[in-house]
Amino acid sequence: MRAVFSFLITSSPVFSITLADVVLAVGIVVLIFRILKGLKIEYPQFFTLLLLYAFSSLISASLSLNPYISLPDTKELFILFLPPIILLCEKKWLKNGLVLGVSLAAFLGILREMVVPHQRLTGFVGHYMTEGGIMMIAFLFVAALILFEKFSLTYLFSMGVIFFALVLTLTRSAWVGTVFGIGLILYFKRKWAPLLLIPIILIILILAPGKIKQRAVSIFSLTNPTNVERINMWKIGMRMFRDHPLFGVGQNMVSDVYPAYNKEKVPPEELPHLHNNILQIAVERGIISLIIFLAFISFALLELLKIKEGDKLTPEAIGAIAVILGFFIAGLFEYNFGDSEVKFLFLSVITIPFVKDYKKYMEGNYGKNS
Repeated sequence: MRAVFSFLITSSPVFSITLADVVLAVGIVVLIFRILKGLKIEYPQFFTLLLLYAFSSLISASLSLNPYISLPDTKELFILFLPPIILLCEKKWLKNGLVLGVSLAAFLGILREMVVPHQRLTGFVGHYMTEGGIMMIAFLFVAALILFEKFSLTYLFSMGVIFFALVLTLTRSAWVGTVFGIGLILYFKRKWAPLLLIPIILIILILAPGKIKQRAVSIFSLTNPTNVERINMWKIGMRMFRDHPLFGVGQNMVSDVYPAYNKEKVPPEELPHLHNNILQIAVERGIISLIIFLAFISFALLELLKIKEGDKLTPEAIGAIAVILGFFIAGLFEYNFGDSEVKFLFLSVITIPFVKDYKKYMEGNYGKNS
């Protein structure tokens, strides 16, 4: 049962956020029962900062320009309870769920594109940017396992399928995050190895179809319409933040407030969010929540740098560190911390390195809470 639960917790968000929410709910119930029985609950130190982030978000929602809109949106905070749940799982099956689940989703998504072509691959999650974020996280973690754990044909096939799906999403933020993450993984292997990315990227661009090549080149264009829109929305977002610096405008309120600050009606005239983690959190929840979010990212990295076998980082730790870097870089161009599926997988993956043999823990032999 524990193996099945472990497998589902890393594979479910790739197929259905509803299924992932059910798995999360089961995990929370287990945590509550363990607390009631007086059993010790293990968690990484960065989980404390996630709790603080949840608390500051609740305050922001309560003080929102419209609490009736913001407070219902706080249900997404339950995802932040994933780290202690992950530590109840089996590492082997967490990794299997990630590798096999994402690979299967990528493979089926590619097959569907071959039968019924779309502009961009959306997978089971229904949106190309969400799919791109998921594929980026999985690709980086599997790449670290191949280079530092063991060479496996299964991992290699998985990496290839995931890479192909990632490319077909045409999600530039995920592409950029992947390049930075892979560069860091290669650096951990050999300090000069990131230089290999230059010829690899050039070869990919030369061989890539025109649509993919144009999409990649547009990353550097200051006249590309979507790039111009992002610059415009970030400027407007800064004005919104200056008027609501402490607790923000409230969750799910940016789209309602945005038009009042866009009197010049520059594109985009409407938007769901600001396509930037730092600015979105600052505008929506205020400076306190932003500081906590940045502290969470920093503390998670510092903790992962301590997970070693002998004097070397574990493969899972290297993968998780690369995932954090990729996630952060991609989050400069997309609000991926607000994407439930991506955030679910992100928190799961960066907690995997902390998982130990919890047989004794599950039996209650690791001590009781005082």
